[in-house]
Amino acid sequence: MNEIGSWDRTFQLWQYSVSHSLLLLRSFHPQRYSTRIDVAFASVSEMKVAATYERLTVQEAEGRLAHDTLGREPLGHETVYLLNGGAGYVCATRCAWHEDDGNHKTPSKFGPLRGTA
Repeated sequence: MNEIGSWDRTFQLWQYSVSHSLLLLRSFHPQRYSTRIDVAFASVSEMKVAATYERLTVQEAEGRLAHDTLGREPLGHETVYLLNGGAGYVCATRCAWHEDDGNHKTPSKFGPLRGTA
């Protein structure tokens, strides 16, 4: 499995846009962290996510694991991203993350998302 990233800090389900099929998980807590981290998933077709994660690891699932997670074969453009070793997952075309000095009102690097400023 290819690891996208792993962080020992709290993340929240920050935004999901049905019209753009974009999911944003955000770690922002100015009393605990000096930076903000956004993890974005594009063209989400399926997901099983929690509202909050005390820590977050994102990995690409491959082969049989991807099939077993979805209960079907992923389509050619889909990737199954496991959250915390399979406690949750996101089936999307892309996953990327960005760390910056922004706050909860600063726009995300991933575009002007409603509710993110």
